[in-house]
Amino acid sequence: MQEYPTETRLILLLKEKGQRSLQDLSQDLGISKMGVLNHIKQLESRGLIRRIQKKGRVGRPYYLFAVTEDSKENLANSNAWMLQSLVSYLKETGHSDLMEHFLKDRYEQIRIDYEKKLSHTAKGQKIQELVRMREDESYFPVLKDTGHDSFDLQEFNCPIYQIARYFGIACNLETRLFSSVLDMDVESTHRQVDGHGVCRFIIRPRSEKE
Repeated sequence: MQEYPTETRLILLLKEKGQRSLQDLSQDLGISKMGVLNHIKQLESRGLIRRIQKKGRVGRPYYLFAVTEDSKENLANSNAWMLQSLVSYLKETGHSDLMEHFLKDRYEQIRIDYEKKLSHTAKGQKIQELVRMREDESYFPVLKDTGHDSFDLQEFNCPIYQIARYFGIACNLETRLFSSVLDMDVESTHRQVDGHGVCRFIIRPRSEKE
């Protein structure tokens, strides 16, 4: 996992692997159990991590740790509540078309910006540069080379989560954005708004057109 701050790495581990013990997290992060516990206490106070008490075979109960249901919203941005109120209002008052027009226009601007930044990047390096840009935008991406010029891109944070949960078109536009700027086939297999801990994209060379 890329070297994000420890508390961010802790959240991403729990989102990726599910419930983990203190010992597991200590080994995953490479720091002492006391160090992990200090970070957990900070994240608990922010409502990002919860404890799950388990009964041991003998002796005292033990705890597992997991992200909370609200962690996606809290991690996405500090204005999550206001954003949620806005998109909910547009949906409930019959103005969904305004948001959809906004999203289409916004993603067109992002596409232009991405293509401009990638215009001087060699084709084989474009996906690495795209991942770097997504990292700067707080998507917490992790890229895996799966061979045959194909890739598995996983993003562990979704800054547009509050919009995407009401307007699924945002996820579709994001997939099309990747496909356009990379000139590759992109398939979305996991979405955080569907209950997964990650947004996952399978990226392959373009299929030959008949």
